[in-house]
This record gives sequence, C-alpha cells and structure tokens, in this order.
Amino acid sequence: MRMNGLKKNIIILILVTFIAGCSSNYRTGNITEGKKAAGTVKIDAEAYLFDAKIRREGKVNSFRLEIFQTDSLLGLGGRAYLGKGALKGRLSADSLWLYFPAQKEYVRDAAAVFFKGQKCPLALTGVNILDIFKERPDSIALEEGIKVTADLYDEERPHFRITSADCPWQIDLIYDLKETGWRIKEFTFSDGEKLKIEATCREYKATARVKPEKFQVVIPPASIRIEL
Repeated sequence: MRMNGLKKNIIILILVTFIAGCSSNYRTGNITEGKKAAGTVKIDAEAYLFDAKIRREGKVNSFRLEIFQTDSLLGLGGRAYLGKGALKGRLSADSLWLYFPAQKEYVRDAAAVFFKGQKCPLALTGVNILDIFKERPDSIALEEGIKVTADLYDEERPHFRITSADCPWQIDLIYDLKETGWRIKEFTFSDGEKLKIEATCREYKATARVKPEKFQVVIPPASIRIEL
C-alpha cells in the first residue's frame, strides 16, 4: 500500500477530474466496474479535451485530460504529451476509481475520502463540484462558509471565484456559452500553499458516441491498491 507522495498526486488528479464536464441525457450507472463491455453499443456523452498544467514546488508538469460525461457518470483518461497513458478512471456521485498503468497501482474509494487530508475544517467536501458544472456557481446553493465572487465584466466569459474564510484553497472558473448551456472554458485551483493547477478546454463536443469502455476501469489482478 502506498501513501504520502502518491496521496498528493491523487488529490491533484481528482481535482482536475472534478473540475470538468456537465450532464447529458444518458444514464450509465449500471455499468459494472472491472469488466469489459461486449458488442458495439455506444453511449451519448459530452466530451472534453483539456490542456492542463500542475505547478508544485517550482516544478511544472503538463498533460492532457480527456473527459466523457453522462448525467450520472464520468470517464476520464490522462496522457502525457508523448502519448503514453497516464491514468484511467471513472467518477460517480459517491465513488471514484483510478488506475495508473505505468505504476500498476489503483485507487477505489468514496469520493469524499480524498479531501479529508486538507488543512481546512471545511475542506472541499463543502463544495459539490459536480453541481458547479451543471450550473454556474452563482445560481446554486452552496454550504455555509463557501463564498462565490462573480466578475461579469465580460458577459461572454463570466469569471467566478470560490473561496472559504476558513480555508486557504481557491477555485477560479471561466465559463463559455455552448449550445448545451454554460460550460467550463478555463479553471485554476490553488491550495494556498505550494500547489496550483491550471487547465484550458482545447476541444468540446456536445454529443459524442463513445464505447462503454470509456467509463470502465479494468484493474489487473496483480495491481497494488493505494490506501489514503
């Protein structure tokens, strides 16, 4: 079992995963984890390709993140710019699976677990990140202690900042109006200390026909589970 250094990297990946995507009209909650889908069934999903950068302790790492999202499930794939697969994952309302093929390690747990290590009494469990990407944060109810500041100077690219008086982290979101509604164009996350994540949506498709495998995480038997 691995902890410490990998824990920080996993939290980063989860944050990037959360800060992407909206809903469509196809439910995929009955897909079984760990089993490959058969046949030629395709699923309607919104599709995103993000260019992302992680800045930490003076180092910058760049990668691309693919997001496929239905109304109940999110599939993701991360890859370095050389094309090598970096991760495979799926996120539902209450759980998250991540598999790192190069390290042959995986995470499988409740989504809320990953924020318990934040130096903050509220942490990110006080923000329903998935709701933020169905609607702009100025139009949804957030828990007490969460503050939303809006900059609407550019009406076509509204900018929102989410903070908490008790926590050092900060989320900045810039939206773009698509045919499906407001969707994330850019985001920045800072933990208020040494970590900063920036991402820009390179490509977006309102409807993409994708294979069920995009929402499945097949974990080989010899893989090592990461406990946080």
